[in-house]
Amino acid sequence: MRDDIRPVAESGQESKGGRTRKRLLDATAAEVARCGVAGTSINAIAAAAGLKTGSIYFHFESKDRLVEAMLEEGLLASLAYLDAALAAVPDQADAATRLGAAIRAHATAVHELSNYTVAVLAPTFPSDSAGTAARKLRRSYVSRWTQLVRDAQSAGILAPQPDARLLRDLIFGALNAVSLAGRPSDDTADALQALLGLAGGGRSHKRT
Repeated sequence: MRDDIRPVAESGQESKGGRTRKRLLDATAAEVARCGVAGTSINAIAAAAGLKTGSIYFHFESKDRLVEAMLEEGLLASLAYLDAALAAVPDQADAATRLGAAIRAHATAVHELSNYTVAVLAPTFPSDSAGTAARKLRRSYVSRWTQLVRDAQSAGILAPQPDARLLRDLIFGALNAVSLAGRPSDDTADALQALLGLAGGGRSHKRT
């Protein structure tokens, strides 16, 4: 995965505090993905990160702030995948190619970011625990996806029904479930594009 879109920096020069912060964010993503925010405890996060519970408060003032930071990291990384995929598509590309590139980017994000993607893009996004920045980032991601789906519907590539937002969420659900089950991201993207009749849109523009 490219260094500039990792959830948290992992350079060799990273400080001990930075490494601890990364472990906490990774552990939070895993716990939220598995249990949801309401079912996640600060004790479980500390245990998963290999830390004492009190140590968390040297880095984050509360569980809510820790969850907010995790959501922000995951959303920034997911948006980076989408940005890179769409930037690689020619301006004159049709709606099928653009949607196909987005599908491939999302499948790759799920594969690479795993728990972060589940936590930030699930239909049950914890809006009550998300700060303003995380909510704005998520709105940006899903609204861009909604427009991609609408463009494909307007072009006759996808059926005009169901509503674009529902179809978007169905795509997310399929990509999340299959990619997290261990299928290679390219196989998952190819299968979904075939199911949607996109004829492999986006394959020639995937990142290396």
